[in-house]
Amino acid sequence: MTSTRAFLKGFMIGLGIFILANLLAAQLFSDCGLPAVLGMSYCSDGIARAGFPLIFFEQGGFAYRSIFNLPSLLLDIFIGLAFAVLYGYITIQRAKNK
Repeated sequence: MTSTRAFLKGFMIGLGIFILANLLAAQLFSDCGLPAVLGMSYCSDGIARAGFPLIFFEQGGFAYRSIFNLPSLLLDIFIGLAFAVLYGYITIQRAKNK
């Protein structure tokens, strides 16, 4: 396996892990789960939250509020891409050792 192909494989796996972690965090942190974050479910007084490791979106509640934090979203995306690049380099090193 070439190093470019190994990096791409590791990068995609790392990116997939980060996306799944964000979806799991949205499911666990929101009062009504992932459907509430996606706008497909309505719970009375439920709070929908999105973001991992930083929460960048929060909406709902008894006294309705909506918060969107752009710097947290950008930092969250940066952390996810850095994780994917790191996982790609780890995959290259493992492919070289075989």
